[in-house]
Amino acid sequence: MVLHNPGNWHWVDKDVRDWAKQYFDKKLVGVAAEDKGTSVHIEKVLSIEGDCDVSQRKGKIVTLYDLKIKLEYKGTNADGVEASGSVTVPEVAYDTEEDEYQFEISNYSDSAEKQAVRELVRAKITPQLRSLFGKFTGDMIAEHGKDIQHDAASDPRNKPSSSSSIPAPKTGSAKDVTKPVEVKHTKTTVVNTTTVKMAFEFRAAASDLYQIFVDPEKTKMFTRDVPSPFEPKEGGKFRLFNGNVEGVFKKLEEGKKIVQDWRLASWPQGHYSSLNLTFDEGSGFTTLRLDWEGVPLGQEEVAKQNFGEYYAKSIGNTFGYASSPSKIAPLKSKKRGRTHTNSTTAVQGGWWDMIQVAGPPVLSVGVVWLAIAAAVVYFRRPE
Repeated sequence: MVLHNPGNWHWVDKDVRDWAKQYFDKKLVGVAAEDKGTSVHIEKVLSIEGDCDVSQRKGKIVTLYDLKIKLEYKGTNADGVEASGSVTVPEVAYDTEEDEYQFEISNYSDSAEKQAVRELVRAKITPQLRSLFGKFTGDMIAEHGKDIQHDAASDPRNKPSSSSSIPAPKTGSAKDVTKPVEVKHTKTTVVNTTTVKMAFEFRAAASDLYQIFVDPEKTKMFTRDVPSPFEPKEGGKFRLFNGNVEGVFKKLEEGKKIVQDWRLASWPQGHYSSLNLTFDEGSGFTTLRLDWEGVPLGQEEVAKQNFGEYYAKSIGNTFGYASSPSKIAPLKSKKRGRTHTNSTTAVQGGWWDMIQVAGPPVLSVGVVWLAIAAAVVYFRRPE
């Protein structure tokens, strides 16, 4: 058993397309029939297209598959004339009944003397195929059900606590009671995992965004919690969000990359994922790319939602970087109390546009010239 899923509660999927191809190669190739001197057999599997998964949720194993299978047959008629052709089964699905399968049968280079071979395929081969397809679901569950579901004996809920559990503090002196217990970083549980890839864009320089992940004061701001421990160095430990997230800094490249051993407290004990953060600075924005390896199967969406909400969204709101999974926004910097984009702004339009762009200095000069013009008109008016 390689799955941590107490009570078999969580939805777990396993892609078994490769296994299905091997299964049908083994089961279908060689299926044969003979009648009145005419013989035919399935020569090979030409192609298998579609999806094939075995899944479980709330203790129930289900199969979800929809396949298109194409086979090649070869045979001879009673006179020894050879014939070959193909059998296409457009839908082999989890909800198809045995009598509902459809078969498209055609000879290559068809002729009258080859018709007997094709008719033998229809009469004697297709019933065998129906029967074999009917056994596919049961065989799939028998082969893969044990990989995605605990039996009663192996359910973690029925096992006593392992020796790797965090020991309770010893009673005795006050010093003994208040001493923190060190959590050893060991990988004691093997689980089925997957890789999650995400990307977020921030209106920030790569160096500024990088600092949020390694500066304890900035980390405290977006997590709304005092990180402890927090050791931003290779091999240093961290614990965030009131202990719900913990890990180890494995690699630090200033302004470019952070690699962490990262885990949620609810994950199997001792299991850490590898969270790779790459800071890719563009023109006016930085893309934070995640290559997240080792996420337990069934936890992909939880991991995505948590990072999007508690990391990306919180960083954007806290520091004004307005994170987004897709939208690119210009990098802005504040100068003299005004907001400018980091690009050259072409001044177009009339004098009012120039005053708006140039600001108070131009406006002040304009007011002075208007006052002088008004004074000249006043003193030169006729008596």
